Amino acid sequence: MQRILRLIICAAVSEQILHYELLCKDCGAPMLLPKTMIEWLFSDPNAQPNRSHAIAAVCRRCKCVDTYYLDNNHPRHNPSYRVIYADPIRDTMDGPMLGCSEEGCTALVPLFAQWSPDATTKERKADTETWHWGHLQCPAGHSIAQPVWEFP
Repeated sequence: MQRILRLIICAAVSEQILHYELLCKDCGAPMLLPKTMIEWLFSDPNAQPNRSHAIAAVCRRCKCVDTYYLDNNHPRHNPSYRVIYADPIRDTMDGPMLGCSEEGCTALVPLFAQWSPDATTKERKADTETWHWGHLQCPAGHSIAQPVWEFP
């Protein structure tokens, strides 16, 4: 009983929050993305960017940008994705919405990337230039092109 109370107290003191733990499709590195930030984008059924709860995420290790399907019923969902408590140790960028390259496809895929909280805008921009964009697709399987970045 004391051990359980200690665990509860430690979680409360450290201010851990729920994260999706995704695994990079290229190198297998874990990526922790704040769950509430993602769920907010899909909370209104009439304004969802796509119906598959698909997001784009950038791996901090290998810089690969890929699509991840959070809907358990989607055929490309990876059952090894978990939801865990963790400390919010990085700044997470939510957006922009990336559009499909296929004419007539209206799916949008929100992009999530992470940096150290101390990273400057110049450092973040330089980091985006090292990202690998070859795998990114909309939920229908169409390619999504690399966007033109505008940093403040």
